[in-house]
Amino acid sequence: MSAITPHHLYVHVPFCRLVCAYCDFVTVAGHAAQIPRYVEALLAELGTRPAPGELRTIYFGGGTPSLLSGNEVGMLIAAATDRWERSALEEVTLEANPSAREAADWEGFVAAGVTRISLGVQSLRDPELDALARGHTAAEACAAFAAARAAGVDNISIDLICGIPGQSLDDWRDGLRLALELEPDHVSCYALQLALAPDEWAAPPRPGAQRWRSRMVERQDDELASDQYRLAEEVLGAAGYGHYELSSWALPDRESRHNSAYWARRAYTGIGAGAHSYDGVAERSWNVRELDRYLAAAEGGQRPIDGREELDAETRAFEAMALGLRRVGGLSRSEFGAEFGVDPLDRYAKALRETAGDELMEVDGDRIRLTPSGRLLASEALVAFVPDRASRR
Repeated sequence: MSAITPHHLYVHVPFCRLVCAYCDFVTVAGHAAQIPRYVEALLAELGTRPAPGELRTIYFGGGTPSLLSGNEVGMLIAAATDRWERSALEEVTLEANPSAREAADWEGFVAAGVTRISLGVQSLRDPELDALARGHTAAEACAAFAAARAAGVDNISIDLICGIPGQSLDDWRDGLRLALELEPDHVSCYALQLALAPDEWAAPPRPGAQRWRSRMVERQDDELASDQYRLAEEVLGAAGYGHYELSSWALPDRESRHNSAYWARRAYTGIGAGAHSYDGVAERSWNVRELDRYLAAAEGGQRPIDGREELDAETRAFEAMALGLRRVGGLSRSEFGAEFGVDPLDRYAKALRETAGDELMEVDGDRIRLTPSGRLLASEALVAFVPDRASRR
């Protein structure tokens, strides 16, 4: 009897009260009245999608999924478990904004089946929140965290941002201290990314956001951001949080199961405007980004697919390396060899010599992983493995 293949579902909710100037995700502001219609469209799209394997996780991302009611979230969870012939949910995550103006339905989310909240705190220092134009205060973030706990959410992740212009190393240390006082189960730390020319998957920045980014990028200090990252590793590690992915720390058994499936290249289905799907083998597809086009397609009984690509062997091997190296424990040589028929030490001999020589990569038995310096320069380290370059070793 063959093993059941795990599958994962991503639900994109694009609505926000305010769209952050640094955000590259598919979002819309000022359209909250369309949420009920959008939920119906998600249900319609779900009915058109294949439901392979066994559903293990659901992730409500955005945007601001906490703008939905508990009842709407419950309808989507129930529809997903009904759609899949086999489901054994291990985790249902919902991203939430801590603004008091948005009054999240914490009790409703728990009743609906949400088991994990990812709270967009970003900072617990008001000057930094003002710099980011976040639309909430540190006190509101603390209150939202406490309300979620009181409602019965026993697995809460918080996001923090370093590299904010004007944020000193001592400011970052103080922010980490305040975050640990909340006793979160998981912490994600991201350096502020201010790409002026986002990649092809990112939503193009609005003109006002582009101007804000141009002003802020001139004030960024990459060396300071690196010091802040090292400090996060030190402080969170000392507090008992395991560093398991470049930007992710967790208490024991509190790692994100959904995101871990991405890094392991597991199959997932994405529904909603701009959502991506991957069959776990070689095909990636993505939905239309525009809200009106998405609604029209879903309501018309059509799959709102905007494009798809077939990944060749070189691309699949590169993605196995890139995603595997995101994990602090690194990539298994034996697992790579079983899938691609060659030891990565042989396939990427030149790239590994270069990165090892620069002390960015190390090999330890079956594992290939980034060094502490490599984690700071992960993007630069991975350039050596890009297919058109790696093939010319």
